[in-house]
Amino acid sequence: MVPSRPPVGAPPAPAPRSSAAAGAGDAVFGLLRLAGMDVAVPLASLREVVPCPADLAGLPVAADGLLGAMQLRTLVLPVLDLRPVIGRPAPRDADQVTVVVAHGGSALGLLVDEVRGMVRVPVETLVPVTATAGELLFDSAFLHPETGCPVSVLDAAALLGRPGVPVVRDLTRAAAPTGPPGADAGVPPRRLVTVRCGDSVLALDVASVHTTLPGFTARPSVLSSALCRGVVEFSGQEVPVVDPLALLGLGGLPAGGVGAGLVLDLGHGHVVLALSALLDLVEVPAADVLAFPAFAAHRPELLTGTARLGGSVPALVLDGPALLAEPDLVALASMNTATTDPATPAVPTPRTGEDAGAGSALVGRPHLVHSAGVDVATPLEQVVEILPFPTDLLPTDVGGGVLGIVVHREAAVPVVDLATVLGRTGAGRTATSCLLLVEAAGGPVAFAVDALRGIEPLTWCDPDQPRRDAGGTGPRALQTSPLAQLGSDSRLLPVLDLQALACGIAGPPPEAAPLPAEDLVAV
Repeated sequence: MVPSRPPVGAPPAPAPRSSAAAGAGDAVFGLLRLAGMDVAVPLASLREVVPCPADLAGLPVAADGLLGAMQLRTLVLPVLDLRPVIGRPAPRDADQVTVVVAHGGSALGLLVDEVRGMVRVPVETLVPVTATAGELLFDSAFLHPETGCPVSVLDAAALLGRPGVPVVRDLTRAAAPTGPPGADAGVPPRRLVTVRCGDSVLALDVASVHTTLPGFTARPSVLSSALCRGVVEFSGQEVPVVDPLALLGLGGLPAGGVGAGLVLDLGHGHVVLALSALLDLVEVPAADVLAFPAFAAHRPELLTGTARLGGSVPALVLDGPALLAEPDLVALASMNTATTDPATPAVPTPRTGEDAGAGSALVGRPHLVHSAGVDVATPLEQVVEILPFPTDLLPTDVGGGVLGIVVHREAAVPVVDLATVLGRTGAGRTATSCLLLVEAAGGPVAFAVDALRGIEPLTWCDPDQPRRDAGGTGPRALQTSPLAQLGSDSRLLPVLDLQALACGIAGPPPEAAPLPAEDLVAV
């Protein structure tokens, strides 16, 4: 690992106002690519990253770089393109994304070329930047600790304070608690992947997981140590396998106790966290993740807290950005080597530009692979929660694949057998059966599936296959789903739109209530 470089010719400066303090003397940033430049946004100002629609709604205002507005759930989000503002105008690209930036209770969408992960740097390496006239859009810079390339830190306050640029109230996250102590105050829930490592249960935010690996055997390597269990082939590379218990100072996985793996993408390479088993995908209120006493952990900087997620053993919730910046993992990720094994399946190269068609927007996005009489994939973002198959199902005998009703989170949720809806014969109820909870306009729907296969990134989607009424119900939903390849799997799997299927089953939404006056935001 290349050490961080201090500012040349100047003593260490105090942290600029937009730095994102991450602990003792560190700042964490989201790395972005914009107009051929590497820029960063403080993690405290970075809300989320979403695809940018090709067509944006117009706004009755003129401002340099303002593209229009997009829908973000219930929010009307203005989107700003900085390229014409900084004198580098360029046409839109289909692969560009919107980064939601917030400051002082207001939010704005920023068009960028791509997101390149997270980086943690010592605060003293941040170089303050000023100008003799005018206001800059960035207030500091640093040298990337791995590449040595300059990175400019965007000033969220300057972005949202540009003359004539409309902003909206930050509804994506509460700026500060406004209710009684311990109240959620509008903080969005956390979506966590839960895993078992020996006798310990760990949880990690879905956004920090690149993909999953089913059962595998790590091969011995010159890297082998108490931390590194060896290497495994992934995406044409030999990737180090890390024992998360050893990393956290909790001992180690028992011999022969590896049943699956979580692949982490550190930007410059991958590592695989060895697991005893993948458990669940859950959504929990942020307030349910309780702070963990620092003195009670060997590596408190790698934890965000603990939570009881339905099992008898509380889970340790890992800090995703801290994990991706952990020095030992960063060093191991830099040691990925190409495999020469001809038996290793090649991962299709994602198509770009016109060759990729509409499928290019899905490339790289995580998908849940599951079985319902046939293996299919669904965008992970569509699955709100994964539940065990209920023992207290209330049968309704209405047919059409509807098995009955289950009560979940104070709501009566219909349970639908996905294999029956698709015109397939499922495996019946087994130990691997579970429910995929999907939100539809008419209410939540739980699809019963035979088994989960894993979480994989989409690597290729057929651009020549139109989706032809992909929102249809019944067997047609499967027939009209586009085919795709995921992860290192060479099979073509249908990408099933469960939300569209749920909407077809649940029916139209109830009559919408008028928007409260306090939610109408002046621009």
